[in-house]
This record gives sequence, C-alpha cells and structure tokens, in this order.
Amino acid sequence: MPSGDHWCVRAGDPIMAESASDRAMPQDVLDELAIASSPPAPQLSSSTTSDDEKRLCWVCLTSEEDEEEEDNVQSDPAEWVQPCRCKGTAKWVHRSCLNRFIEEKRKVHFDDRVKCPQCNTRYIVKAPKMGFMYTFLDEIDVQVQRVSPIVVGFMLAKAIYWCAVTHGAVTVMTVMGCDEGLGVLESTSPILLLLTLPAIPAVLVMSKMVCWEDRLWLFMRNYYSKIPFMRHILPSFAPPDTSRAMEQLPPLFSHSCGERTLSGALLMPTIAALVGRVLFDSVENNLHRTLLGGFTFVAVKGILKIYLKQQRFLRSCRSVIMNYPKRPPFEPQQSE
Repeated sequence: MPSGDHWCVRAGDPIMAESASDRAMPQDVLDELAIASSPPAPQLSSSTTSDDEKRLCWVCLTSEEDEEEEDNVQSDPAEWVQPCRCKGTAKWVHRSCLNRFIEEKRKVHFDDRVKCPQCNTRYIVKAPKMGFMYTFLDEIDVQVQRVSPIVVGFMLAKAIYWCAVTHGAVTVMTVMGCDEGLGVLESTSPILLLLTLPAIPAVLVMSKMVCWEDRLWLFMRNYYSKIPFMRHILPSFAPPDTSRAMEQLPPLFSHSCGERTLSGALLMPTIAALVGRVLFDSVENNLHRTLLGGFTFVAVKGILKIYLKQQRFLRSCRSVIMNYPKRPPFEPQQSE
C-alpha cells in the first residue's frame, strides 16, 4: 500500500472497477473493501431486532434508542458504520466518533495504520490522493514528532552534565580555597577537568548512600551484652524489656528519601568548610582544615543519629495501643 494513500469506505459506496492501484492493494484490504461496500441489511423493527443488531457506539456509548429519543433536538442523525470484525453491539460505531478516535491515535503513535482495540483489525480508511508536497511535509512532520523525545532527553542529559561540571568546580574552590582552587583548575588540562569534575558530585552522592550509622548501631545492639563496659558507657542500648515477639517489633532500618540524600551530599563540602573554619581556624592549609571539619561533622552527626534511632526504637517497643474508652451514656439534665 503506498505510504501516501489511505482507504476508507462509506456504507453503500460502490466498488469501482479494478485498476492498477486496486491490484497493488493487499488481498485482505480488498476483502475488507468488498465487505464494507456491500449494501446494508434491511433494518428490522424494534420488536423483531435481535441483540446482535442493537447498535451501541463504543466510543460515546450512545445507543440507537437514545438517538431516537433525541430526534426532536438533533436534526442530523449520526451515521453508523461497521469498520472491523467485531460481533454483536460492539461492531457498531458512529463514523464521526471513529474519525475522532483515529485522529487521536495518530497523534500518539504517528502511524496511519490504526487498529480496532477489541479485535485488532486495521481500519480501512480511504482518503483523496494528495500531491508530492503534502506527502513530503507530512513525512517530515511525523519524523520530527518521533525524534523530539530523543532530543529532549539529550538536552536534559547535557544540562545535568554541565550542572555536575559546575558543581565540581565550585566544590574544588570551596575545599581548597578560592585562589588555590582556581589555580589548580587553570593548571589542569581541560579534557581532564571535563572528565573528573562531573565525578565529584557523583562520588559525594554515592558516599552519602553508605549508611554506616545503621551498621554501627546494629553492631552495638548485638554485642551490647558481650562487651563489659558497654552497659556503663551506653546504658540506653540495653535490650528493651518487652514480651512482644520479634516480628512485632519495629524495623531496625529506616529508608531515607532521595531528596534528603541528594541535598545532604551536595551540601557536604560547604558544611565541611564552615565547620573547619569555626573549629580549626588555626590550621593554615585550606584542604586540611576542610577535611578536619568534614570528619568532625560526619562523626558528630553519626553519633547523634545513632542515639536518635535507639531512642525511637525503644519508644516504639514500649508503646502500647490502648482501647478506646467507653463513654457513659448521655443523661439529660432534669430541669428544676
């Protein structure tokens, strides 16, 4: 079938004599044309019409009885067609509704070969043959529609890459100081910078995903009774005194959200530099001062997080769901 030709048959349209274009059609298309062009069967009265002849448009869900009730309102009745191999009431559909359905499908799939969603039969659509200019412009429009998602994905990846490069450069100047960091960036090969700078935020995010606090907390809970001085140093890590079964206890690990992980990882160099300037201002080297500030912040934050997790765990273990108190029946006050 030529790419620019489409076929559609209206009920009652005669089949023309076989031509060169007809001989080029597939046999199944010719069969569909013959079936669609056959004269419609005489319509039976409402009392003798079988269930298979009842018409119900599967697009707008309007039946023939509904149209008869609206005859006084709508002067031009809708035209019914049988465009596929469906049986029963599903084989009937309004021509205008089917046209809208086909147009909407073409906008999504960019393909003229629209099929019935029930029986998977391709609709036979006949359209007037257009010139070369229309076929050329239509093909360009279809290809642009198909390539647009790929272009958008490439542009998003490009934007993310350059954001990572910029954040990597800012991280280098934050950790090493503006003057020293700028000197390192200027003395390094541009190709090496384009390869290493985007890896800095990626490494920060991956390091943030390592939940060492949970592992240390689990180790301290498991070996609390085996280490003698643990009960004197950390009495809050004693096992909870509860008779509940292990499967009824709250989970040990909590899943952190991605937004918190991403924001904490990207802000880590700035926080490390601020903590280093506050606590280790006597250290002259900017890199050493930032590293000391980062290790200090991570250690203090981890200790506080372990303490908070242990207290939440104990609170959950000792919590009991109570019965709802029964209120006494309402007694109306007697008037004096």
